[in-house]
Amino acid sequence: MSSVFSIAEHVIDGQHIREFARATSSAQESVLKLAVKQYTPKDNLSPQSGDITIVAAHACGFSKELYEALWEDLYVELKKAGVRIKSIWIADCIWQGYSGQLNEDELGNDPSWMDYARDILHMVNTFRAEISVPVVAIGHSFGATALVNVSLMHPRLFSSMVLFDPVISLHMSTPSGLLGGLAAQSLYRRENWPSRSAAAAGFRRSPFYSAWDPRVLDAWVIHGLRDAPEQQPSTGDTSQTAVTLRTPKNQEMFTYLRPSWEAFSADGSTLVDRTLVPDLDQSLPPKYLKWPMYRPESGLTLGRLPWVRPPLLYVLGGASNESAPEIRAERLASTGTGPGGSGGVKEGKVREEVLEGRGHLIPMEVPGICAKIAAQWIDQCMPAIRTELKRFDDWKALDRETKTMVGDEWTKRIPKLQRTPKPTKI
Repeated sequence: MSSVFSIAEHVIDGQHIREFARATSSAQESVLKLAVKQYTPKDNLSPQSGDITIVAAHACGFSKELYEALWEDLYVELKKAGVRIKSIWIADCIWQGYSGQLNEDELGNDPSWMDYARDILHMVNTFRAEISVPVVAIGHSFGATALVNVSLMHPRLFSSMVLFDPVISLHMSTPSGLLGGLAAQSLYRRENWPSRSAAAAGFRRSPFYSAWDPRVLDAWVIHGLRDAPEQQPSTGDTSQTAVTLRTPKNQEMFTYLRPSWEAFSADGSTLVDRTLVPDLDQSLPPKYLKWPMYRPESGLTLGRLPWVRPPLLYVLGGASNESAPEIRAERLASTGTGPGGSGGVKEGKVREEVLEGRGHLIPMEVPGICAKIAAQWIDQCMPAIRTELKRFDDWKALDRETKTMVGDEWTKRIPKLQRTPKPTKI
């Protein structure tokens, strides 16, 4: 089936200097590349003011192309609501997907989720001529966490946010969250297949992958795998090219876990070198893991949620670890409630939708439902967005002097300084 989008691919430099020195293997100043895709609706090649630009971010281990089914369905749902998409922008994070393949000779073993946030903001700046307001953020899993941190760096960039099962909680600091779950799945997952067709057949037999929308599974077979480099061991079928994961499981593991053992005493009881774990929250109770591994960004982002300014919708899988009642309650109670925030739930600026019985990978399993929910939220945000656009247009229409000079309203509100008379000399 033909896509509703014209798709352009770009390769740009990433943000300069990474969070941790060992994110790059040969030099701290190594120039890393971002693989970016731009989706432009074929029926909107001459966009109008008010058409939305979407900036998106993917989950760990899943290439950006797996969200193309979501974009197709979102286009349909927004069109029903009378909301036009100008373009959609998404980059594979530096160490995963096509970006990771471009950078494989320069990558180290210490990536930071915050680097993905900085790379996204850098992408926006690079394509400033084409990324115009209003901008809507849509992210999944650790990509959703990255987008929250983009918003914290630039509070007015996004006019609305939709986060699918974001990893924003202290669950990633628990032993089960760190050493079990997704990390364990990645460590012991299969990485090589004798051919792409053999891999596809295996995926379609798997309960994990067969739960996905067929379009997403097709995209995974194409984009989640790559031809195996010569050094990869072949496993039999020499008539076809062997394939391997496009995002190596080593890089997935580095995303889920950050070693802290070098920073602690041998038994893990005493922190001896804080510089090795500068973002480790020492105030966490003992039930949270600090040694021999940790992962800081999820918990740090949770603590910063009060300062999130854009209206924000959480869309959660009811069976996901990120949907535990206490996690949901903490996120909802804090998001947008601080100085500079949106006002939160009580102002109608933060809401959640829970897809009962679904897990963490809801955009892969039910992209149509996710698109419908996202479109409803974006449409709900549009009146306020249009009001803001009109307010600026009205101000823009004023003469230059009015826009650049201190006017009567200033002088009315700043009293004239009363000079104290000098004492008379006798």
